[in-house]
Amino acid sequence: MVYLPFSRTPDYFDSVTTPALIETKQGVVVAVFNESGKIYRVPLDQKQFQSKLGTRVEIRYELSAPEHAKLNQLMGYWLVPKELLGAFGILIFLLIAAYATTHRPDPASLREQIEFKKEDTGKYV
Repeated sequence: MVYLPFSRTPDYFDSVTTPALIETKQGVVVAVFNESGKIYRVPLDQKQFQSKLGTRVEIRYELSAPEHAKLNQLMGYWLVPKELLGAFGILIFLLIAAYATTHRPDPASLREQIEFKKEDTGKYV
């Protein structure tokens, strides 16, 4: 969880948010916002935002690079599909490794674990 706020681009702590208007430009759905008198456009998913033309959304961008703005929403800014797929792949790999190492222990190792007796030591030793 600590990874997320520090790994986002634009940076979560150094960025600002502003409202943007959803519209179409040359057949592409974009979110349009204004920064220092210059108009910037953020391309959006055609299927998801076609029905929301004319509505306002929140855009997150850094003042030094407003052309790299992103929609301030859960999927796309906070949760990136590639990162989710990678994390899920690592989890599956670790589960398979854990199963493979504990599924069929060596008989000598199993016998040693069964016969192990803890030494009787003093209270503070």
